[in-house]
Amino acid sequence: MRMTTSFTGSRGVRYPAPDVARGFMLLLIAVANVPSWNKMPNGAEPPVSSVDGWWMFVRTLLVDHRAYPLFAMLFGFGLMTMINRRIASGTQTYLASLPGAPEGREPMPHEAAWAREMATIDAYRLVRRRGWWMLLFGFVHGLVFPGDIIGAYGLVAALLANLLARKNYAALYLTGGIISVLALGTYLASGTLSGGDTLTASGEQSVSLTAALLWVGSNIVQWVIVLVVQVLIALIIPAVVIGARLADTDILTQPERHRRLLISVGLGGLALGALAAFHGALTLATSIQRWPTDFAATEFFGLAGACGWLALLVLYAGGPRPDGRLTGLRRLASAVGRRSMTVYLSQTILFGIIFGIIPLLVTGRRLWMGQAAAALVALGVWLATVVLCLLLERGGHAGPFETLLRTAVARSERRRTPAPPPTVWPGMQPGPWPMMQMGGQPGAPAPMQPGMPPAAHPGVQPGVPVQPGMPPQTQPGPQPTP
Repeated sequence: MRMTTSFTGSRGVRYPAPDVARGFMLLLIAVANVPSWNKMPNGAEPPVSSVDGWWMFVRTLLVDHRAYPLFAMLFGFGLMTMINRRIASGTQTYLASLPGAPEGREPMPHEAAWAREMATIDAYRLVRRRGWWMLLFGFVHGLVFPGDIIGAYGLVAALLANLLARKNYAALYLTGGIISVLALGTYLASGTLSGGDTLTASGEQSVSLTAALLWVGSNIVQWVIVLVVQVLIALIIPAVVIGARLADTDILTQPERHRRLLISVGLGGLALGALAAFHGALTLATSIQRWPTDFAATEFFGLAGACGWLALLVLYAGGPRPDGRLTGLRRLASAVGRRSMTVYLSQTILFGIIFGIIPLLVTGRRLWMGQAAAALVALGVWLATVVLCLLLERGGHAGPFETLLRTAVARSERRRTPAPPPTVWPGMQPGPWPMMQMGGQPGAPAPMQPGMPPAAHPGVQPGVPVQPGMPPQTQPGPQPTP
């Protein structure tokens, strides 16, 4: 089975590193999300044994607040890759529609600029549509899991679509910098904000329609709060910008060329993130008191840890294989990574069944267990999604939610009439503008500027064809006074 071929047709080589990184990232996300489901009947955290405490210590150093920035970087990489491909293919399509193109006429500079501009607009609209649909998908997911991340990524895509399509990195860097400063200030001021984990509905619930409606209503409110928090005072936007910038390099597509850089970023990023989170993590395994800055350090430097994970995973995945095949763990991770939305949503379904539906139906209460045991459940859920993805891969199928999203994005495209291409005036030759002339005969008009019609000539009537390379012939009719 080919592992590096795109689902959406022949778009060239599909590099394995981003897919492999997404696959392992979803394991980290399962581990990070399972505490949101593992609540006692009164909504409190389960009792922590010594094993649980040291597991939480490790999880805080390496997983918490690292998995989602990693997800965001890979999302930004995917958006920019989509934009680059859409602009490249769209430019060729628009150029092929120009008069004379089928006969081999070379496009003029202003025509090439027009084609690229039209393709850039198409790419911007594609990303924006995809973003709005992801926001809707996230809302539906948020009905059962208010810690949803799909909606936030969709909103970020819709808001940044134009800047990304035009590669306005100055504005993107500025936006990311402002968000980072705002986030750090918020973390330091609050010291208690922890994102979606604390906003998940839990507690003792009866199995009734009224209870279900109240639970869903509570989740909607919490989803909106989490959405605002994630976009404005989390590090999603800076991470998306980093990922988008990486897509314009070959660091992720040809990692063997950047081994030293990737090793340095991998080890340094994980070490920096772990060092920043060390004291806060230690409070989970020992009796020492928390510092007011513990949460800020863990959250803010989580982006460094995410960069470390990305570098090491990309280095592990390597570049494209000559035969396009992957084996072993790379094959498993790639199959999962190319169906990341399906896997992410499947985790919610499985967690809901394990911790909610079955226990509520049997005992009337949610299931809870120690944090270390819950991590094993997360591993089991991830392995179950691996099996699902391998079955889909064997049948040559994309993930069902990926297919649904792509179908929605494609069918919601509005038919638009593009701006007409610049007119090619008779006798204009391809080449730099200073060299463009009408025919080259003595007395020919001066070179024209892009988008400007040719100068009118005495006696030339509108609509009368002019032969390329020949001066206009005087037509019968009133002549101007000399």
